[in-house]
Amino acid sequence: MPTPQPGEIWEVSRLVQSPLEFSSKEQQIFYSSSVQRFLAKNSPPRYVMIVKEPEPVIETQEWLIVSVMMFSLKTDFISDVDLLIPTKISGLYQDLLAETWHIIPALTCNLLRSVGKRISRQIYDYLLAVGDYYHGLIDELPPEISEIHRSLSATKDSKTQYFHEQEEAWSDVLTLPVAAYHTYLKSKKFTDAVLDEALNLEQD
Repeated sequence: MPTPQPGEIWEVSRLVQSPLEFSSKEQQIFYSSSVQRFLAKNSPPRYVMIVKEPEPVIETQEWLIVSVMMFSLKTDFISDVDLLIPTKISGLYQDLLAETWHIIPALTCNLLRSVGKRISRQIYDYLLAVGDYYHGLIDELPPEISEIHRSLSATKDSKTQYFHEQEEAWSDVLTLPVAAYHTYLKSKKFTDAVLDEALNLEQD
């Protein structure tokens, strides 16, 4: 699989992979009903934009982590931080909603393939700047881009807040495997340390 690059749009895989496998029962416990419908192929595909390419890791090449911005097909929830990306920009079959506030880690193995067009550097920078402004990392917004549609409605709107809560729950499909990977790393380091200690005792 090619290495995901910043600005690319990728489809989310419906096959969840991680070093620690989740049973069907665990998936029912951990994942919301919307995620379960997605995994069962009973809902439309989901997409993300690559924010930062994975850093090269020699020991765990199989489990590369990349930062992604969540995209949604629910374009009715356009707000000051959920920006409408028209098809002429994405190259996909319908408009997308870029959740500029919602950047999460994902294992590259849980991204299926690159789709549509790569977002231009100007639009990519604008999307990140809107998210940074929302999180208080910068003091003012950059000039608006005419191709990107943005609503003046604040994120404190009850419908928008409910949408954000749903999207945070849905993103578990990507974030839980990352958490499982970190748990796997900790257990592996502990096991390696125990084996090293046992080997040292045996040598003594």
